[in-house]
Amino acid sequence: MIIKQLSIQEISDVYHHHLKYDFPDNELKPLIVIKNLAQRNLYHCYGLFDNKDSSLKAYAFLTRAKRGTSLLLDYFAAVADARGMGYGSQLLQGLRDEMPDASGILAEVEHPADGIDPAERETRQRRINFYSRNGFSHSRVNGVIFGVHYDIVYLPIQHPADDTFILSQLTKLYRSMLPKFMFEANVHLEICDSSARLSG
Repeated sequence: MIIKQLSIQEISDVYHHHLKYDFPDNELKPLIVIKNLAQRNLYHCYGLFDNKDSSLKAYAFLTRAKRGTSLLLDYFAAVADARGMGYGSQLLQGLRDEMPDASGILAEVEHPADGIDPAERETRQRRINFYSRNGFSHSRVNGVIFGVHYDIVYLPIQHPADDTFILSQLTKLYRSMLPKFMFEANVHLEICDSSARLSG
């Protein structure tokens, strides 16, 4: 397996053949926005490929603030016919080597207790467990972002896991992505005790 940063054409191919089927419509950025950010070095897209037949097995799209040092995992998935085979883990672990100068990688996971039924709560907890197995730390940073409650996990690269640092990096990322009025109305971030919960 090899990991490589995707070209603009490869980003388009992954978007049209995989990403738009793997994620709900309301979570999809327009392709033109992704390509524009990538050309400005504010969006980084990677793929895990089989080195025998060059087939794509998993992909990760990450965003960064203009002066930020951490990246936020925006879209991440194994392709449909390669799930459950460990390719997602291979890609996540390999990203450390691909981005050695980054402070770390942030990811948002939906808060397990907010699942509508036991099955959904279990699914959310499995996602958190997956990130934990791949070196992510479960921070005490919580966010209510556009009405959805998230826990924040962090994969250290150059900077160790630290809640104050994680909060500052995530705030910087969202401020760079959103107009001020939209950020203030829809992004609520803070460090919580393990028993606490953000509302908003």
